[in-house]
Amino acid sequence: MFIFSQQNFLHHPLSFSILIVLSITSLHAETVNTQLETITVKSEPSSTLEAATGLKLKPKETPQSISVITQEQLKDQGISSLSKALKQTTGINVIRESGVSRFQSRGFYIDQIEEDGLSSTVPGSSSNPYNTSSSSSDLDIYEHIEVVRGATGLTQANAEPGGTINAVRKQPTKEFQMHGYVQAGQWNNVRSMVDTSGALNNSKTVRGRLVAISGTQDSFKNSVNSDTRTLYSVLDFDLTPSTLLRLGAIYQKTHDVPDYFGIPMAVGGIDSGLPANTYLGSSWSTLDFEKYNAFAELEHQFNDDWKISANINSNWNKSLKKLGGLAQLTTSYSGLTNTNPNIKMNDFQKYNNSSDELTARIALSGKYSLFHATHELFATLDYSSLYELSERKYITNRTAYNVWSFSPSQISEPDWNKNLTHHIFYNNYVVQQAASLGTRLNFPKDFHLILGGRYTQSTTNGSVYYETYNGKPDGEYAKNREVKKNKLIPYIGLTYDLTPNTSLYASHTEIFKPQSFRNIKGEILDPIVGKNQEIGIKSELFDHRLNASLALFNIEQQNRPLTDSRNINYYIAEGKVRSRGIDVELSGKVTDDLAIFASYTFNKSKYLQTESSRYLAGSNFSKHTPEHIFRMYTQYQLPGIFDKWSTGMGVSTQTETSSLYDIHQGGYTLWNANLRYTYSENLSFNLIGENLTNKRYYENNRMRMNGGNNFLGEPRSMLFRVDWKY
Repeated sequence: MFIFSQQNFLHHPLSFSILIVLSITSLHAETVNTQLETITVKSEPSSTLEAATGLKLKPKETPQSISVITQEQLKDQGISSLSKALKQTTGINVIRESGVSRFQSRGFYIDQIEEDGLSSTVPGSSSNPYNTSSSSSDLDIYEHIEVVRGATGLTQANAEPGGTINAVRKQPTKEFQMHGYVQAGQWNNVRSMVDTSGALNNSKTVRGRLVAISGTQDSFKNSVNSDTRTLYSVLDFDLTPSTLLRLGAIYQKTHDVPDYFGIPMAVGGIDSGLPANTYLGSSWSTLDFEKYNAFAELEHQFNDDWKISANINSNWNKSLKKLGGLAQLTTSYSGLTNTNPNIKMNDFQKYNNSSDELTARIALSGKYSLFHATHELFATLDYSSLYELSERKYITNRTAYNVWSFSPSQISEPDWNKNLTHHIFYNNYVVQQAASLGTRLNFPKDFHLILGGRYTQSTTNGSVYYETYNGKPDGEYAKNREVKKNKLIPYIGLTYDLTPNTSLYASHTEIFKPQSFRNIKGEILDPIVGKNQEIGIKSELFDHRLNASLALFNIEQQNRPLTDSRNINYYIAEGKVRSRGIDVELSGKVTDDLAIFASYTFNKSKYLQTESSRYLAGSNFSKHTPEHIFRMYTQYQLPGIFDKWSTGMGVSTQTETSSLYDIHQGGYTLWNANLRYTYSENLSFNLIGENLTNKRYYENNRMRMNGGNNFLGEPRSMLFRVDWKY
């Protein structure tokens, strides 16, 4: 319960957040009568979005929290990876695990990523990161990124409730355009991109777009590096004036030498003082991805009100992961000391992974009249299949090395066909079918009600083959029984227009995620279920150029799998957690010359039932999620004779975090900036600086231990970028 008084009003996160939004809204209300008619510029933040509800709605009309990352923001800050982009997004917690970045919101994983509305596997989801073969596509192929926080019951009903990411691909243009950039920065960070688009015939009924990207980068850590190549092509065909066919493909290949295990801490979980460039892995450690993607869309517009579309998206993924490095990931290891600077090897592991993924959707949407008002309706049929294969080779090696004198070349790559401790093959097959139906009812007196539901059926089966186990030939074949689960997920959202520019909203949906764990009777556990609730206020300010929002959210998740105390090889579905908090966001333009993104998130979560001796009822469920996160970036075009110059300044601050094993990271603040000079309309130069104060900190990670999984954040860096267009 929130208790307000004159003494504590400004010290409560909710009070402070409400004050920010109401102050800006009232400021707009005071100025709108004198300035509104003279302002005519529109901006991208008010474009329509579908990721939350399936309906094309403005952010103000959507009864959930949603952020949009534009190409202009990425360009200003020199961002080219999804993980860096999400670090600048409201409330998203990017955690570093197992050589990859994983994404969370409101204490839960983000399991769903969409490309043009069709879902695919998230590389940073809650699944085992070593077994996954999927990788994120390069950001330069997208027009913008939409991030919905919280469960999206109408569009993605069977996932973790952290949220959904929808990446909107670039589309062909009727007029010819060509642009790109080259950039160079510290640690041999060299990257280039070319984007060309235009009509391919005189009538402009056939259009194409091609994007090519190349990048290589070392790291502030010794031996760690990355190499990426991406090619994206898309064609549009106007079959008739009202029928569009779109065909596209992506090829992407990356080769990384990653840091899988980080560095150890000193006794007591304190910073050991190892140099920032310390890398305790082998020089042959590998993280390779190869991705082929093909997609097609057919859209027919019946009239101004109704349209039907059919989409299909297919991914073929491969990955190779080889691990060899120093880490003692056990609770018995207490940390480095002056007398014992040695760390043991964390064995050798090799994973060969592949997956085939197919997603398809048929969608009908339009408007209809009822009771003297116009309403919107949509219906979808979805199908997806995912087939995954994984081969794991494991060789025991516990050789100890001195971390202060260690060199990656000291670890030789083993013969992966000899002396195997384990050699295991996994396969997994998941088929999901869903049907959604929803409507937005527009009532008199400015009320709008979204009602709908999504019926989902999920079928899972798979097998495990043990060729070698504990160093001995095995030959056991374990086939999982087919698991079929289904559920109807309701969705309700209500908005009320206080003014033409400001609305109140509330929404409710449910959580559904099938499980593969079994109880002591051999039965599959009931699905994880729960609820997602949100209320808030949204406003479009300064003639729709600036979006302001405030949200209060509540998420409860139950039937979480717990180890059965009667037999630790089985589970019971009795875990229950809750996450509550506040999101505040400002995004867009205050004036023609000043763009701003600012956000604040307050989040508290807890176990509602004891899950183990370590995870007690009432304790923090997501200790690696900061309780407070504030992020801001502004870009200002200088006036007068300096109008060719613009400057940006950003800050990101968070409060303390901890891991499941009580390794703490104090609160910290990072400062970024950029200075851009526009030589002409076709050429600009941008100097970008990150972590300007050279703050030493550890990235958020729930698995941090004294013996490893501690990843230092990137120190101060500079990047020079040249943007051009033809």
